[in-house]
Amino acid sequence: MAVDDWQRKSREMVGGCCVCLDETGWPDNQLVYCDGSGCTVAVHQACYGIISVPEGSWFCKRCESQERQVRLKCELCPSKDGALKRTDNSGWAHIVCALYIPEVKFGNNSTMEPIRIAEVPYERFQKSCYICEDKGDSMNAKGKGACISCHYPSCRRSFHVTCAQSSRLLCKKEKSTDCDSALIPLL
Repeated sequence: MAVDDWQRKSREMVGGCCVCLDETGWPDNQLVYCDGSGCTVAVHQACYGIISVPEGSWFCKRCESQERQVRLKCELCPSKDGALKRTDNSGWAHIVCALYIPEVKFGNNSTMEPIRIAEVPYERFQKSCYICEDKGDSMNAKGKGACISCHYPSCRRSFHVTCAQSSRLLCKKEKSTDCDSALIPLL
């Protein structure tokens, strides 16, 4: 096993796709790891809009960019880590944020870029993330990104997509009888 193969295999054991969190890759939807220095981005082809996996090294859009890393942050949440792509206003946004915030669209659905965020209503940016609040992170709870709401009818909780993802709360909408199993709207 070559050193590159060993490094790639050891990264596979660390975690899965930054978008869907699944650790499994398939021949027609490979799990691809960024070869950027210190980058931990791993994505499925379909989750990141990779039309074909290159033979050699592959770099995520953040690592491809010439921008300084400190300037790269998602315009839709407070998280700086994860699978980002360019927005239509020359900023950055997570693919997962784009998938779960209803007003966000992709300029090209196949490549999933640019991420079009102009239609996100101001009100989403004024909601407070209950997950940030529960963690005592009041600086990021309100005004640092757009929040989505729980789809359960009597629930009023709002949260950043990546906060819900890191808490393993992202799920497809299913008929539920309680709020804890109904947190996220269906993709």
